[in-house]
Amino acid sequence: MNCGLIGLPAACRRRSSIEGVSSSEEGFTLFETLIALLVVSIGLVSLFAAQTQAIKTAGISADYVQARIIAQGLLSETMGNPKPAGASAGINSGFRWSIDVTPETEGWAHIPARDDWKLFHVRVRVLIGGGRQVELNSLKLGRTHG
Repeated sequence: MNCGLIGLPAACRRRSSIEGVSSSEEGFTLFETLIALLVVSIGLVSLFAAQTQAIKTAGISADYVQARIIAQGLLSETMGNPKPAGASAGINSGFRWSIDVTPETEGWAHIPARDDWKLFHVRVRVLIGGGRQVELNSLKLGRTHG
């Protein structure tokens, strides 16, 4: 076979018998093996770091979802009450929550109405931890007396 025609130096190497080849001419050296292990370990560390971050993010997302469900339930209960309430707070499934119902103070909310009807601002907050919270706001029409 003419090596110059195909341009592959590896194909032109002469194969010798096992007995005639020294141990330094075939196989991988210790240095090459260590470099390969180093490259693999760097890749694995990167994958583990990404996996850890994904698990943290999934936990935070699950907390937000649970807090949002609690907040929507509290808001629904508050909106269903016939009389506006002041403020209340509590703990549900390990999440601290608070509800504030106050008369709406914006200028557009002052509409003349009969029978003491008034617009109230309802704010529900659920604290998740780490300075995070879910807050839902709504308006409710209710009577100021009786």
